[in-house]
Amino acid sequence: MEFRCNQILTLGAVVSAATLFACGAATGDSGKEGKGKKSAAAAAGSSAAAVIGDRTITLAELDERAAGALVKVRQDEYEARRQTLDTLINDEIMAKEAAAKGKSKEDLIKAEVTDKAADPSQADVDAFYEQNKSRFGAQTKEQLAPQITTMLKSQKTAEAQRAYLKTLREKYGVKTLIEPPRVQVAVDDDASKGPAKAPVTIVEFSDYQCPYCSRAETTVTEVLKKYGDKVRVVYRDYPLAFHQNANVAAQASECAEEQGKFWEMHGAMFANQSKLAANDLVETAATIGVEKDKFKACLDSGKYKDEVQKDFEDGQRAGVTGTPTFFINGIPMVGARDVYSFSEIIESELERSLRDDSHRGRRGA
Repeated sequence: MEFRCNQILTLGAVVSAATLFACGAATGDSGKEGKGKKSAAAAAGSSAAAVIGDRTITLAELDERAAGALVKVRQDEYEARRQTLDTLINDEIMAKEAAAKGKSKEDLIKAEVTDKAADPSQADVDAFYEQNKSRFGAQTKEQLAPQITTMLKSQKTAEAQRAYLKTLREKYGVKTLIEPPRVQVAVDDDASKGPAKAPVTIVEFSDYQCPYCSRAETTVTEVLKKYGDKVRVVYRDYPLAFHQNANVAAQASECAEEQGKFWEMHGAMFANQSKLAANDLVETAATIGVEKDKFKACLDSGKYKDEVQKDFEDGQRAGVTGTPTFFINGIPMVGARDVYSFSEIIESELERSLRDDSHRGRRGA
């Protein structure tokens, strides 16, 4: 399940497919083009989506206007295929392994997954409750313990099943050949963590007032810790219009960057999303070691308003409609996800990078 703040789309963003895909060629009386003459559609060739007199609407223009919808359609199509393919592959390798061991698939799952998934400890239950107790209201740990235990057990079983299926895929030489859709996303000159030449680049479009973006920060930190210099994360602003303080908060991060404190300000704003008004941001900046008067002058001047807007427009061109949205080597992933969701794509991209390096090495030999 994905969690995100959604952009509110206006009617102007919705395009009629019937209009855009109506195209034809202008002809003479005989129905044929005159010698040496070409219609607007013919001149545009296969790039034309529609012709209105001497005005040609191109497929490139169409794709740019419909970017958000198209990215979602292509991603949904890929996800449907991938999930179905995963089911087919898992059924096949489980059948092979069950036959090899003389067991039913059910007995194999019980022996290799269910029985090996450890029950959560009391420490696990306590830790989960402490991390999430702000969401539980008046319910006590004792009241919630049975539900937390069941949920953690399910998580451990799912992790054990993923690990087991991964070993079977390796054993039976499984190779998936369908490619995910990719979107070209510029990193611009925005703040980043990780080496510029890392094999995996994650471009994040986010909003400082979005609660799901705040939740995603913990996951991003875990991803960086897990993969080290193999991953680079680039942060880009996508302040949603209905978050009244998101834009000024984005500008505040740029003002903090002037004094070498981008990530400190970034973390402080996500840690306290109730303090994002301009006056609050000045006080927050002071607590992280930013020179207060200089920061305030920067924020009051609006000098980074255009920079924030550029990020937003780049996000729109890439098909971003809600926050957080991540592009992992151009592969879109929307919403606050867990580390496994990131790892699934990152590890596939690392394997792809190794294959590409190997191919380059053979060609250079």
